[in-house]
Amino acid sequence: MKIAAVVLLAAGSAAAAELTLGPKALNYGVGVRVGGGYQDAATQGVGVTTLDVRPYISGQIAPWMKFTGNLDLNNADGGSIHVLDAIGQFEPTSLFNVWLGRFLPPSDRANLSGPYYQNAWNYPTTVNGYPSIYAGRADGAAVWGQVNGGQFKYQAGIFTLDPTVPIGQAIYAGRLVYNFLDPEPGYYNSSTYYGAKDVLALGGTIQYKKSIDPTTSVEQKFVGFNFDALFEKKVIGPNVLTLEGAYYNFDQGNTAGQQGWSAFGLASWLFGDKLGPGRVQPMFRYQHAVPAGGGDATHTYDVGLNYILDGHNARVAFAVQNTHPPTGSSSTGVQLGIQFQE
Repeated sequence: MKIAAVVLLAAGSAAAAELTLGPKALNYGVGVRVGGGYQDAATQGVGVTTLDVRPYISGQIAPWMKFTGNLDLNNADGGSIHVLDAIGQFEPTSLFNVWLGRFLPPSDRANLSGPYYQNAWNYPTTVNGYPSIYAGRADGAAVWGQVNGGQFKYQAGIFTLDPTVPIGQAIYAGRLVYNFLDPEPGYYNSSTYYGAKDVLALGGTIQYKKSIDPTTSVEQKFVGFNFDALFEKKVIGPNVLTLEGAYYNFDQGNTAGQQGWSAFGLASWLFGDKLGPGRVQPMFRYQHAVPAGGGDATHTYDVGLNYILDGHNARVAFAVQNTHPPTGSSSTGVQLGIQFQE
């Protein structure tokens, strides 16, 4: 009821001419990521390790009333089809928008980029501990807006992982971002723009959730926050330097899951001169996760060589990932992947 009242108030404050229906539009596309190689040093397994298909659908009945519906099919859970995004989007002004449905809550830059818009081939799972239903998504509502085409952005929302959970046990999330150079318009972002923008962006996110164990009636609280930064600029001619980093802190009380603090740092260099139809981009990323109360950390090293054909729409990646857990032996994965979007 409160969200509906806010939507109606925003609609009433906008000029009547701006809230007329039409023109209608319907857009569709697809994203595909396929990768395979040597997955585990212990078992010496070889095969297809990444197999992901995402049909995209979006449209509008007016510039201020839009919708998005995306699906996801991958081999990580036996080839099940998931509702990735299902969003009703009320967007009367750039400063105030309301989204309802399933989508990415306010979270870190890596999550708001997703696997398709990151610099590295592998998602930084070692450091990220925000709760989600699937692929970082949750069900709920968010208000968000931007100033100067995305120079400054805010996001705030209420989300749930279970429709039966009381509102007092929902996830409350908020994020602020400021771009000192070129703006980043829209709710989402990328972790690289391949030199199309000069970016110096600082962001911060906080999420809070209270839950009550139904068997013991013990109250448990989750508090997670992070700070992230992205610097990207053309240097020495058309070459592009990208630096990305983030710090995370998660406290889930006595519940299982990611706890403690973590961080990652990434550096890449996109050569300006083409080699054939594309450009070469070597990259390196280091992830570090320390459990609550201290102790030995988990270390993950990613080394990659990307071949950029058409930005995020067409690229080939050679990726090596090595993970050292606090106990047990380390594991190494080697992948050759290809990504398409249209």
